[in-house]
Amino acid sequence: MLPTEATIYKQYLKTAAPNLQKAKGDPWKVEFDTLLKYGSFLLDGWGTLYSETSVYPGVLESMAQLRKANKNVRLLTNAASRSIDQIQSDLHLMGLDFDKHEIISSGSLLKVLNEEVGLKEVYYLGGPSGMQFLEDAKIEAVQNPSEPTVILSGINPTQEEMDKAIEILSEKDARILVLNPDVYAPSPSGEKIPVTGYIANMLKEKTNCQLLFCGKPFSLIFQIALRSLIPSTESVIMIGDTLGTDIAGASIAGIDSALVLGRNVREEEFRSDIYELGVSPNYILNGF
Repeated sequence: MLPTEATIYKQYLKTAAPNLQKAKGDPWKVEFDTLLKYGSFLLDGWGTLYSETSVYPGVLESMAQLRKANKNVRLLTNAASRSIDQIQSDLHLMGLDFDKHEIISSGSLLKVLNEEVGLKEVYYLGGPSGMQFLEDAKIEAVQNPSEPTVILSGINPTQEEMDKAIEILSEKDARILVLNPDVYAPSPSGEKIPVTGYIANMLKEKTNCQLLFCGKPFSLIFQIALRSLIPSTESVIMIGDTLGTDIAGASIAGIDSALVLGRNVREEEFRSDIYELGVSPNYILNGF
């Protein structure tokens, strides 16, 4: 785990669950079939099921097993720069078919969160497709918001956009609402690339603004996912590739988890990463 990655994920844990007990013992290395004893599966997307436009080996076969066994399945994704419709369409092109109610995106939580926060205008850093989440939450994207607030959901802002965000966030009581807390994501080449959580941390360091989050590991996305499974919430597992979001979030939610190695966590590093963060999955998977 990279030093910056560890620092930011530790801060997430301190914010989301300051009293979370540190994990003890080693996770079990198992094959995917072992997990079929669970009734409900919360699945991460990028880095777990797919990367860019292709699924990982064994994923389609494992999904077919889940469907055949009538398991409850939810895609829990921090991909907030794409609408639910776009995510569903992109998945279909890869051979992964999810109903809309089975896709829970961190972006879709904005409507729920805004009922408490009450945002009217924001400066938006993200993709065009993600604008749908702002519209659903009745938030307008403007160049000069009446309150110094930035919503961050994309990973490739221009320098001009970053400069504007810094200008806004340098004002008193400024805040960033981060729709994707992921700090790094695995690339097809195997290298980790900094993403939205990294950008948010950089903006905070420059401006000392407040950070608010939607998505894993924070509890709201898990609460909504578990509520959608009622009455079948007794046997739930989260499968993901990132300790600081997927596995930490499952620990906070009080459900079991399995970590897919080789994507965001390398096999030779996972023990030290678990020790570093103090969270551990119940199971380790080398793939599907």
